[in-house]
Amino acid sequence: MGGYDELVLLKDIPFQSHCEHHMAPITGKAAIAYMPRDRVVGISKLARVLHAYARRLQIQERLTAEVAQCIWDNLKPQGVAVVIEAQHGCMTGRGVRTPGVGMVTSRLMGCFLEDHRSRKEVLSLMGY
Repeated sequence: MGGYDELVLLKDIPFQSHCEHHMAPITGKAAIAYMPRDRVVGISKLARVLHAYARRLQIQERLTAEVAQCIWDNLKPQGVAVVIEAQHGCMTGRGVRTPGVGMVTSRLMGCFLEDHRSRKEVLSLMGY
């Protein structure tokens, strides 16, 4: 592991996707954190996971869950936390036509779900 066993957090990762319902753009930023167990990875890998799933037609809720699950399955950390905040073109350009609305989704796993102190720490560092 290289001697590191504390929180790893990459935040304000910009991304763009497209809504699977309306093909409208989804633009936003993500924060991805994990608590290592056996190893750490280069931080670019976290952004790559986000961008790989964002390339698909998506809904934000599933994007959040898929990113968290991928990190959980591959790193086998003590915990994973993913928070995504985005604006949806389908809200501003069609239907309800309400600009300036941001949607926030989160997925917490392992220690970030089970331990309130770990959850509070990661969400605070993420800015939530």
